[in-house]
Amino acid sequence: MLTRWRILLVVLLATFGAAGPAAALVPRVAICGRVTVFVDAVPPADRIVTLGTQEPRRLSLGSGVPKLGEEICIWGTDVVNVNPPVPDPAPKGIVGYAIAPVASIGCAEVVTATAASFVMPGEGGSALPNSATLTIPLNAPAGSGCVRIAVDAQGNPVAVVVPRASTPSPATASPSSPVRSLPNTSTLADRAAR
Repeated sequence: MLTRWRILLVVLLATFGAAGPAAALVPRVAICGRVTVFVDAVPPADRIVTLGTQEPRRLSLGSGVPKLGEEICIWGTDVVNVNPPVPDPAPKGIVGYAIAPVASIGCAEVVTATAASFVMPGEGGSALPNSATLTIPLNAPAGSGCVRIAVDAQGNPVAVVVPRASTPSPATASPSSPVRSLPNTSTLADRAAR
């Protein structure tokens, strides 16, 4: 089990050591999918979450609480319990994590012929040299579409191409049919005056 002190040390190194060469050694991770298992442990134990059929992850020192069935992305500092007790329900973890709905993640930042990479919110301008990024295989060419994250039936992330909205052409006004006759209001006024 990861101790709180080790986790705090990793977070401090990630935060204050960002300017040094050791900062490149702090791995950042992002995972996305549907929450299929969530164990909200009482502190000082860590929460454990499983997204889709991916392996469970411990969540430590972060913000947000996942709910079963939600489609979310979680990102932060990647940690591995190097000396886990047997059996360890989640030897991998994410420290200093953040959570956002999958639908809030925009178009992929980098798209190649075979994969799409998504930089998690707030990570692009981060002081850390290695932002938390999720890379998903791409099964169809993106063309001029936007590649987004979707969740498959098992709860795992997939890349989908969404066609970009085209600008609608201005509507042309159709000529209206000519008015054959208008009611004569003066005859009504004449009748009322008589």
